[in-house]
Amino acid sequence: MYMIYGITDCPSCLYAQAMLMDKGKEYTFVSMDFSPSYREKIKRDFGWETFPIIALHRGESLNDFTVIGGFTELRKSLLWDPMVSQST
Repeated sequence: MYMIYGITDCPSCLYAQAMLMDKGKEYTFVSMDFSPSYREKIKRDFGWETFPIIALHRGESLNDFTVIGGFTELRKSLLWDPMVSQST
């Protein structure tokens, strides 16, 4: 499942959600609107400076994830996803 850490009125965050919906991918949106200090912590933890921060969780644990990056990186990763290629 994809996790999008973003800000509600962020255009790239909205584009990422729309792209995942269009590709039939499950995702959760984690709103970072109301906690600037938590926003900074998430940036440090994921090693990414801008929003959205998109991660792909592959296991049962939230610690089992791969950071995709932002919207541009998500778009690139979906273009190379063999499951997406087979379904289109």
